[in-house]
Amino acid sequence: MQIMGLWDFCRNFFLDIDPRLEQLIILIKSSRPHERAGYALRLASRDFILPETGKGFRFIVKQNKETQETHCFGSAHTDYSPVQILNSCHIRWPVETGIKDLMENYFPNKPTGTSPEKVEAHYYCVMLARLTIDYFRSVLCCRKWQNPEDWKCVLSTIRTTMFSNQNCELSLHDPGDLLLTFLDGDLLWYKNRACETDGAEKKAGLNKVSWWGDIGVRIVIKNQYEV
Repeated sequence: MQIMGLWDFCRNFFLDIDPRLEQLIILIKSSRPHERAGYALRLASRDFILPETGKGFRFIVKQNKETQETHCFGSAHTDYSPVQILNSCHIRWPVETGIKDLMENYFPNKPTGTSPEKVEAHYYCVMLARLTIDYFRSVLCCRKWQNPEDWKCVLSTIRTTMFSNQNCELSLHDPGDLLLTFLDGDLLWYKNRACETDGAEKKAGLNKVSWWGDIGVRIVIKNQYEV
């Protein structure tokens, strides 16, 4: 969000708190840069009293001086400086992202039944699926799946990288395994790494699922456009 559009954002979402938020535009332009994690940031803040609770709220605007990217956030800890609140929010982001990832991709809130046994089995499957994805990510080491601040990507990012805009075929392999064939080659080589890992684990007897009757998944890469 660019600085010229910041007031529109604040007006749409925070006008009920205080119309003087327009002054934050002036504050952020004149504020002293704060160096953090290699980036020069402008920080501006203003305190408000929330009308429904009567509690204090510190509203903060952060802007990257180089990219002009602007974010708004806040805290009820009005005794914290903007820098302290920024650092505290930064610590929580991986946790909040992880919870969002669980709810959107693993569905822990949608067990297959209401009995304690079914709920426990559902949570076990969620845990197993998450650990499997973590292992898959650590083995392939795709740069897209880990940002510079060492945050791990979520399942939707992996799914997009592997399957978005890809031509694939799913068939039954002769030994009885599922055969996943990528038809567009692998320019970035991460599918080849997945194929190598898949073959090594198959030889070690690890590429199989017991409740599928020991069926595994094999990966093959082809380039249908090769002449």
